[in-house]
Amino acid sequence: MKKERDEYLEIMRDLQGDPEGRIKAAAYVKASDCYVYGFPAPFSFVPTFYTEKELDFMKETVRMTHGILSKVIRRYVEDPEYRKIFAFPKNVEDLILLPCNYEEQLPISRFDFFLSEEDFSFKFCEFNADGTAAMSRTQIGCEAVEQSPSFKAFCKNHDPRPFEYFDSWVDAFLETYASDKNAKADPNVLITDFEEAVTLSDVTRCLDAFERRGVTARFVDLRELYFDGEALRDTYDNMAFDAVYRRVCTSDIAARYEECKALIDAAAAEKVVLIGHFRTTVTHSKMINVALLDPRTAEFLTEEEAAYVKEHVLPTYRLRTDTAGLDIDAVKKDKNGWVIKPEDDYDSHGVYAGGDMEQEAWEELVDSLVDKGYVAMVFYTPPSSKIALPGPFSADAEDYGIGDWYSMTGTYSYNGKFVGFFSRMGREHVISESHHGVSIPSFYLEGE
Repeated sequence: MKKERDEYLEIMRDLQGDPEGRIKAAAYVKASDCYVYGFPAPFSFVPTFYTEKELDFMKETVRMTHGILSKVIRRYVEDPEYRKIFAFPKNVEDLILLPCNYEEQLPISRFDFFLSEEDFSFKFCEFNADGTAAMSRTQIGCEAVEQSPSFKAFCKNHDPRPFEYFDSWVDAFLETYASDKNAKADPNVLITDFEEAVTLSDVTRCLDAFERRGVTARFVDLRELYFDGEALRDTYDNMAFDAVYRRVCTSDIAARYEECKALIDAAAAEKVVLIGHFRTTVTHSKMINVALLDPRTAEFLTEEEAAYVKEHVLPTYRLRTDTAGLDIDAVKKDKNGWVIKPEDDYDSHGVYAGGDMEQEAWEELVDSLVDKGYVAMVFYTPPSSKIALPGPFSADAEDYGIGDWYSMTGTYSYNGKFVGFFSRMGREHVISESHHGVSIPSFYLEGE
């Protein structure tokens, strides 16, 4: 990664920053369907390149993480006492405990972590399951930079290949569906979310992938579904669905429960197969860190798994006055040492890093969120790498606008198998597009 990035940066410098490539790359994304918050998806002009050895590390990380999280989900479903660690509201717990007739616990996920490129040490940031998204952003970013003089010059000595995200997901989806006792030979597939919340650039590519496999699939907003007691249907033309790719996050369902009743009732009656099932909420919730570090979890993990958790999961506490081991005054005084997150949300909603705030504002924030459904996680300084943005840059920009950005690696897991990346970089301590971050085009180096 680091060696190849440095080589790429030197090529850019030889091209005086590659103004031609950067302008074309920005225009390519602007002309695409890949938008975030109404703007072209922000991305780095400098990709990350992975060798075979580095990919072996990623595959093992995904395998181990998926195995541990799957065990936690199973224990949650089986053990009422263990469920108490998560403190989910009853309506969320009821969703998680709805029937599920296939074995795979976590069909789709993304594991985000802070990775040192020097020694491959890392700490987890979070685990995504509900609505795992943004595959299209990585794909479009790759397509944008592939056209540049910098990339073409890099290809003279290397054979970089993009990862594939959509056909492989359809394969994993259909594999999980086929293992369900209620599976049909020729299912109609529903992709569903609230239209204003879903990443449509992902959905359109998923629909195309299902079509390539000869599977009937469509996207329907949750509010446009109804359940007639035998089938979940589209109000538009009464099409009945057999399998559901659930993009809607459980936190959104809990907040808008009545609008989701058709989907919930169909799942409860076992008239549709949900992939992923509501039980993936267990790992998507920020309470997963609390559970992973609880002694009761170590009891059902192997020694290797327990040591892995201890090494890579950051200490996390419910931000409550009755939480054992948490000194709220210490959290307030040491603003640079903590991050506060909602117990269950997504897309960096309500995430605050004390290092990005003034002391007085931080103390007021902590006071306002105590006992309000938040967790406090020990802050880990992200590693940094040099990148540059696409688009025009100032003629007098230092080092052609190349600068250090904080880095977070995200690996996609389909049925526990590594498939690719959605990695991000940012200049704030919360690394996401909502905090002025960018996604990173990711490639593997064939034969290296």
